[in-house]
Amino acid sequence: MNKSNNKVLKILFVGAMETELRPLLKELNATPIKKILNVFPLYKAIHKSIEVSIIETFVGETNASVATLEAIKEVGPDFVIKYGCVGGSYLESKNGDVIIPFGFFHRTSWITRTREGAPTNDSSQWQSVFGELPHQVNSNNLGGLPCYFSVSKKYIDLSQQILEELNINAVKCYVGGGNMWAFSQGFLNNMAEVMLPKDTNNKKFVSDMESYSIAHACHVTGKPFLGCYSVASNDYADEPYDPDRVPKQMERLVPYALRLIESLGKN
Repeated sequence: MNKSNNKVLKILFVGAMETELRPLLKELNATPIKKILNVFPLYKAIHKSIEVSIIETFVGETNASVATLEAIKEVGPDFVIKYGCVGGSYLESKNGDVIIPFGFFHRTSWITRTREGAPTNDSSQWQSVFGELPHQVNSNNLGGLPCYFSVSKKYIDLSQQILEELNINAVKCYVGGGNMWAFSQGFLNNMAEVMLPKDTNNKKFVSDMESYSIAHACHVTGKPFLGCYSVASNDYADEPYDPDRVPKQMERLVPYALRLIESLGKN
């Protein structure tokens, strides 16, 4: 309960695949409620007097945008949390790394030419679509919306504290979302150089298809957005993604998710 007004706290978890959500659904004994827009499964549970909703968006940024926005309208959550696997887009990433996100960016909007304007198939020379040039996705033609969404430091610190108490090592980095996947080391380095905030010394990021779109939906609806992530593969090493190990990876994050629910209920 929120002690100030006895309002029941509501938390919405967002996951792309049933295999990612399965351990959390099982632990919470979540009940299927409906399919939003007759497509996206919505589940509900109660944990420590906190109302927990879970939406399965299926894969991809378009599905994530539609499903998250409609779920927010349906549930009216106080917090939104992405629960899923990501690709490790930093050199030393390894399967099973737990990620605390600094913020979210669109990692796969690019102009396939050099900064000098010549077309090129060398992806390390591509320009980011996001910028302030007239032909780019800039602050004016975005309607004043940002192209990067940061996580509040208090939620970063809270996540770090919970993971330390659980004796789980975590990596703090950025999360890039988008439907195009990249494995070129030059391209990955270029993403870090061009897309991450200029005032950061941390050039690590991980990748999925949905997080940027979810962050965008949360921004326009004024909902705080966090994430519980586990690295599924190393993009630098072109490590194959193995869907069979996803439920086990996400099972390891269940205690973290539960503690996050409880801690948000106290703050």
